[in-house]
Amino acid sequence: MILWWTKGFPQTSSTRICGNDVKCDIVSNRSVTSKYKVQAYLFYGSNIDFEDLPLPRKAKDNIWGLFHEESPRNVERLMHEPILKLFNFSSTFSRYSDVPFPLQHLFSLPEITSKQYFVETSKKNALLAEIAPIMYIQSDCETSTERDAYVKELMKYIKIDSYGTCLNNIKLDEKFQVDYLNHLNDDDFLNFIARYKFVIAIENGVCEDYVTEKLWRALKIGTVPIYFGSPSVKDWLPNEKSAILLQNHNTPQKLKEHIDDLLKNDTMYEQYLEHKIKQVIKNKNLIFEFHKRPWAADALQTAQEFECYICEKVHENLQGKIHKAHHLTKKHYDCPKPVSALTLDVNPENSWVFSWQTARVQAEELYKKIVNEH
Repeated sequence: MILWWTKGFPQTSSTRICGNDVKCDIVSNRSVTSKYKVQAYLFYGSNIDFEDLPLPRKAKDNIWGLFHEESPRNVERLMHEPILKLFNFSSTFSRYSDVPFPLQHLFSLPEITSKQYFVETSKKNALLAEIAPIMYIQSDCETSTERDAYVKELMKYIKIDSYGTCLNNIKLDEKFQVDYLNHLNDDDFLNFIARYKFVIAIENGVCEDYVTEKLWRALKIGTVPIYFGSPSVKDWLPNEKSAILLQNHNTPQKLKEHIDDLLKNDTMYEQYLEHKIKQVIKNKNLIFEFHKRPWAADALQTAQEFECYICEKVHENLQGKIHKAHHLTKKHYDCPKPVSALTLDVNPENSWVFSWQTARVQAEELYKKIVNEH
């Protein structure tokens, strides 16, 4: 018996037959614990309540599995290894997870090379008489990466059209003004964004392999993303130059100088659009990962893959094949102390840094409490 301890997603209630013909009953109703022995507990990271855990932790008798696709901003204690050590197996965006999904926001490889939304450079150049070279659209204005602080500084040096709630300086077209956040992938909106030569794609958190739709949307439509987030993002880019990485331009003024060079030289600019102009993807790592886990962009299917992985581990456990001390390490969910896009370093004045430190203390205290209860 496998029980999803957390409420909500994915609400599984079925008997699953997995690889090697192993079978498990997987449920989401806690009432089964009064009738059946639970061999594994699964937790959806965003819905974890650390005051409501299946204690005492019977490490010898059951497995704990963590499924989490989000950045750590909603469950900050998960950034710290003492909490991660409570779990035996994981399914996260990290490539080092047991059931990894680093390409969770990439729906297909052909959409990267497709010219469905692509606007030729000559047309983009002509549009510069009407719009800025750079687009920014965000409604979450308080992020651990200090995204707005970076954009505000960059605005001092180059024109940016900012459509969202954050740093707004221009109105969206009337047809997009109602609930635009739920229409970011509509054809009309993608065509609207595609007119821009660059789009700012700064994640709300810095974690290894945490790459969201902010990057993939820009690559899909053929505008050049100005990216900050996963330190290892180059491992997933279609080609060597598919994004402008802030870490290669250590100040907004330096980035502005690079943008100026690209605005003056179409050949240099189009080096960032090889996936569109030549319609090629040279990154074999990206191609391999996508084909190995084609289900990664479907959260429910990914959860089912994780359920089967845990089912197999339950059967191995029953046969005495699993080393009982197996637990997660930082590599399974690697989100260090918050780094600012503006300074490319930790800003001690950033409130998110204080939250990170507080969460570390809480994680250590909770780990000691659970271990002592055991």
